[in-house]
Amino acid sequence: MNEQQSVTFRYRMSDRDVFYGGGVVNGARSITLANDAANRLMAKVFQNTGHCMEVRKVRLYEPCFAGDYMEFIARVKKMEGNRAVIEVRSFKIIQVPENPPFPSSIEVLPEPPLSTVVQFVYEAY
Repeated sequence: MNEQQSVTFRYRMSDRDVFYGGGVVNGARSITLANDAANRLMAKVFQNTGHCMEVRKVRLYEPCFAGDYMEFIARVKKMEGNRAVIEVRSFKIIQVPENPPFPSSIEVLPEPPLSTVVQFVYEAY
């Protein structure tokens, strides 16, 4: 198995993801999406999603808002027998400007800030 395999997917936070006032998305939503990325990576590497046994690390750095485009990158960090340590990092790649000239305006971030880091331990079947 190639431990350098990865999965990347993008998701746009919507109004239904908002939990707090001001359009702030609950950090749990980013963790849920990170788990989705880890599941996809397990399916790609092991041809099944396995079972999440442990969450070793959760770090929330940059808040997300409705309209932000997030990129989730899952990578196998190491293998421990039939367990895989998967780290998922999310980056805010596009955001809605503070005073948009149009309702559909977006701002592509040249250096996307790190938003979330989550480390999962999965057991393969």
